[in-house]
Amino acid sequence: MAKRVNGAWQGYEKVVLDAMNATTGWTVLGNDTTNLATANNRVIGTKSVEFDKADGAANTKLAGVSRTIDNNLDGFEPTAKISWLLYVSAVTNIDYTFIRIGSDSSNYSELRFADSSLVAGWNICHQHLGMYTSTTGTACDLTDVDYLVVGVAFDAETNTLADIAIDEISIEPGNFTD
Repeated sequence: MAKRVNGAWQGYEKVVLDAMNATTGWTVLGNDTTNLATANNRVIGTKSVEFDKADGAANTKLAGVSRTIDNNLDGFEPTAKISWLLYVSAVTNIDYTFIRIGSDSSNYSELRFADSSLVAGWNICHQHLGMYTSTTGTACDLTDVDYLVVGVAFDAETNTLADIAIDEISIEPGNFTD
């Protein structure tokens, strides 16, 4: 378990949920997400996972990828930060970027990072685990995290953008002092 040492939470190291060096295990959210591939454009590691937002028949504002994982994150406090690296060539039509964690596609928590904090190029996106924007079903049970989604929401379902890239997704303990 985590404990406080000199006013800061100690006891857990950073957990990499996915290094994003390969597309193995990743699938697109629907036909509004196309061209899933690896890319040399990266910040950490050897590759990133890249996809495009298309105006597909799913008629959603979302472009993203999902996968099944198997993690027990029990012990991470609500102050722990989940982080992901996002590359976009433009932010004009982006509403927000998001990450979903949970047990499955019917039971998860979504955390968002606002478009006002994004720039064209690489972005370090993060949110505290306790700062869910929304929950679906029974939300996220940190003792059994099997579902992971990362993506971008656009202003309209007809918006398109090529070469959206995601690099490492990780969780690290929050550090707060008394």
